[in-house]
Amino acid sequence: MRVHIPLLGPLLPLSVCLMIGIALSGWLDYWPLGLIIMVGCIVITLLLHHSPKWQTAGIWVCTLLLGLTLGARKQQQLEVDWPKEALKLSLVVTSEPVMKERWVTLEALTTKNHRKLKLYITRDKDSEKIRIGEGLVIKSIVRPIHKWQDGHFNYLRYMQCQGFAGEAFVHSNQWKWQEHSLKELPLLERTRLRFLCWRHLLIERYKQWNIDEQALGVIAAMTLGDKTHLDKQLKDIYAQGGTAHILALSGLHITIIYNVIILLVSWQRAKMLSQILIVLSIWAFALLTGLSPSIVRSATMISLYALLSLGHRERMSANTLAFAALLMLVANPLTMYDVGFQLSFIAVLAIVLIHPVLYGLIPLHIQQQHRWLSYWWGLTTVTLSAQIGTAPLVMYYFGYFPTWFLLANYLVIPLAILVLYLAIGCWLATFCGWPLIASWAIAALATVTTTMNHLLSFIAQLPFSCINGISLSVSQVLLIYIIICTILRLFVLRFGR
Repeated sequence: MRVHIPLLGPLLPLSVCLMIGIALSGWLDYWPLGLIIMVGCIVITLLLHHSPKWQTAGIWVCTLLLGLTLGARKQQQLEVDWPKEALKLSLVVTSEPVMKERWVTLEALTTKNHRKLKLYITRDKDSEKIRIGEGLVIKSIVRPIHKWQDGHFNYLRYMQCQGFAGEAFVHSNQWKWQEHSLKELPLLERTRLRFLCWRHLLIERYKQWNIDEQALGVIAAMTLGDKTHLDKQLKDIYAQGGTAHILALSGLHITIIYNVIILLVSWQRAKMLSQILIVLSIWAFALLTGLSPSIVRSATMISLYALLSLGHRERMSANTLAFAALLMLVANPLTMYDVGFQLSFIAVLAIVLIHPVLYGLIPLHIQQQHRWLSYWWGLTTVTLSAQIGTAPLVMYYFGYFPTWFLLANYLVIPLAILVLYLAIGCWLATFCGWPLIASWAIAALATVTTTMNHLLSFIAQLPFSCINGISLSVSQVLLIYIIICTILRLFVLRFGR
């Protein structure tokens, strides 16, 4: 028996060095100092061209210093010295408002300095009418993000990951609507906001389909990345079944969108043009879903996959994943602390490295003779690989381990794929003016989604469905990953080719 040995690629060590630099950035009080040191290190590295090993080490050090500098710069930009008296600010609502018992919570961007704020507005008949994209004027005290920690959850770091520079509690008499122009916002934020306004209209159309509320929440999350309609109980059911990734837009969802777009715009005679249109469509969908870290990672990798296919190069590898990580972390270094970013990247890295090893345990000629075996074994190895990669982080952040994750994924992944295709079919039938086909597709979509929810509820009620109360330290998590890497290495040395 021989298994395939996956290649790591030269960019993976660079991405690791960049992450280490970002992790150490809290120690740098003055970020231009890091820039000066990095420039000096670059000069020294260039002088080491006669010694490739030392030059490689110099490149790694330069990358670490880059992460140190970018991370410190980003943190210092978010540390605003807000005055203690009330401020009058013009804002644009940049997120879908969430209704709480006493407050309406939302994200807003100041039109003057483009600082992102978290607002808690007293809930009443007026505040319940606030919509994304609208302009507001508030007069309230803006507070820096307070330092609060619950277990391994660091509230300050979480808010910094999202780009917040402050938060404010606004009472009913402290705000009013205001006309505004989107031209006051940066181009990327302006574009993102327009797409999110279109997403709001699409979700309103979902509500007109008269679908069960829980099914509606799952469909909105899976197709448009909007989780505001999901209740906590349903989120817990998906998490305890080891299928929380179904609700977070990621590679599965982007790949299906990619395949559908290929059917529509793939032209052999104009392959470059078709691939460019595919990439633009993928990023339009990413903007529509809010540009979460997992969707940005997936869109980046799919874009690289599409563009590299023009040169018939290897398209999916640890190198591609590392390149996507480098792009995202240079754009926003604090993304590294986002749990979604960490789980998304470690899951894909585990699939890239572990899946080929496990998949090779059953000889290829046997899989070719039995197609059902090839499909089942592929699903099994991908699920196991992703679970092996993410389990330590899940236990660290959330304190549980789903024991029936393999059974849950066997049942849910085919249904999730069907949900995505049915949702696309519903929109196509609706836009093409086929009401009868649209009604059939909507009914099928609701039935499949409800069935998926019921199956996961059943799995959540099975004996020992979830091991709770797990508490791991950072050192224990690192030790677990070292053990996983050691076992993988020994396995490859024994059976690799």
